[in-house]
Amino acid sequence: MDRAALSAGRRGSPVVTDDPVLELRGVRKRFGAVQALDGVDLRCAGGEVHALLGENGAGKSTLMHVVAGLVAPDAGEMHLAGRPVAWSSADAARAAGIAMVHQHFMLVPTMTVAENVALALGGLRPFRPERLAARVAALAAECGLEIGDPQRIVDELSVGEQQRVEILKALVGPTRVLILDEPTAVLTPDEVDGLFALLRGLAASGTAIVIVTHKLREALAIAQHVTVLRRGRVVGRGVAAQLDEASLAALMVESPGDLRGPARADVAPEPLVASRGAAPLLRVRGLRARDRRGALVLDGVSLDVPAGAVAVVAGVEGNGQTELVQALSGVARGTLASFEGDVVLGEDTIRSAADARAAGLAVVPPDRRRDGLVLGLELWENLLLAHDALAAAASLGVLDRRAAQRDAARRLAEYGVRPSDPRAPAAELSGGNQQRVVLARELGRVHLRAVVAANPTRGLDLVATVAVHERLRALASGGAAVLVLSSDLDEVDALAGAKYVLYRGRLAGPLPATADRAELGRLMAGVGVAA
Repeated sequence: MDRAALSAGRRGSPVVTDDPVLELRGVRKRFGAVQALDGVDLRCAGGEVHALLGENGAGKSTLMHVVAGLVAPDAGEMHLAGRPVAWSSADAARAAGIAMVHQHFMLVPTMTVAENVALALGGLRPFRPERLAARVAALAAECGLEIGDPQRIVDELSVGEQQRVEILKALVGPTRVLILDEPTAVLTPDEVDGLFALLRGLAASGTAIVIVTHKLREALAIAQHVTVLRRGRVVGRGVAAQLDEASLAALMVESPGDLRGPARADVAPEPLVASRGAAPLLRVRGLRARDRRGALVLDGVSLDVPAGAVAVVAGVEGNGQTELVQALSGVARGTLASFEGDVVLGEDTIRSAADARAAGLAVVPPDRRRDGLVLGLELWENLLLAHDALAAAASLGVLDRRAAQRDAARRLAEYGVRPSDPRAPAAELSGGNQQRVVLARELGRVHLRAVVAANPTRGLDLVATVAVHERLRALASGGAAVLVLSSDLDEVDALAGAKYVLYRGRLAGPLPATADRAELGRLMAGVGVAA
């Protein structure tokens, strides 16, 4: 499909036929030297799901933050049900019926799940904790969301559990416009189906829904209309039923040359598996751990990853992924109430983060903002958190800031970080670009023998996702042992030689090569996993 056909629907058919509930006209927003939004128009009718697409840094989240009252536009108009509006705050937008599920969560970490949901319901009234928890549990069951114990403290939850709480918060109040920013990143296939069924029901009741996603297949499955942004501008819009993944991918990237990655993604490359009988490079034995509440979070986890192989552990977040990464990276003994088991890389036993670094282990953590970056530091400073980069920039014991910034600029450009200014604060980048910074630091290390990467492509666009997968396979081809923990079955299919599933701290696998997505999805949901 050509651009003209996409921009007008097909053969001039209108993109939105009903009066829009939400309409944006000529919205502009600049952050310093970056023009984040450059005259964006968007229309979303009641009763429709509208997919907003674009690569990292395209302006998707910024545009939705304008709608939700978190960012004030520099210019442009916004209309809600035909009336012009300008929000003084996010509270004003929520009171008008606009709810947003954020890519970066807006939860109070020191409060319980139930208390966070109660805030969305209009404040903390004098409920007994047990009654409040029961009410929130009933709401979660009604919405088909698994949130666990509502009396847990949010700071103790995994990324995936926090995301489900955010979705529940957005669904509990009266909502005219519902915005979801990458909502399916940590859901099982069954949970995605359940969420989409819930969204279709909300749309049928008249709610206008905007879903921001990089998953083109999901966008086409749930949305009636699609808008594509690139560098803050609308480059295409159309009727979802008349589009396909290839035409959308072509609009999202800068030029046809950039499509060489996505074009190959339809045919997954052969998985990298070391020759039979190869000695494992990364060895994990009998990991058992309890968190500070006494809950068993790892239950006898053992696995081997040979040099030259990529193995993938699939699972919905909240089933021990965070604790497994902590164990592999040597920090579990300081973060968990109890821990036992062994992690060995080559001949080196890993008992601390210093051991992991010295052994040549690179780690992409599950939560980039909490564990992967220091948001108050500039990008070049974050890249120096890799000890080999720091050693290179301070070879004589004195930090060469100019050399460090030059090296950072090269790495940022190599990984497509926007902006690639090494002096940009990490906190000001979009989620996808923050992920690229973490990847640039960890996968670009010099003395690298093994990689442990948790959801390495979360928040990344198509081109970046394929590039990261190619980089991981290249590291394995060079002799590294690569272990990826992922909740994305597309990623599992694209990468895995050996496949495992982690459910409630127990590891199933390695699975037979004949294991398909349906079987993986069932195991991720706990079906067929021994109690």
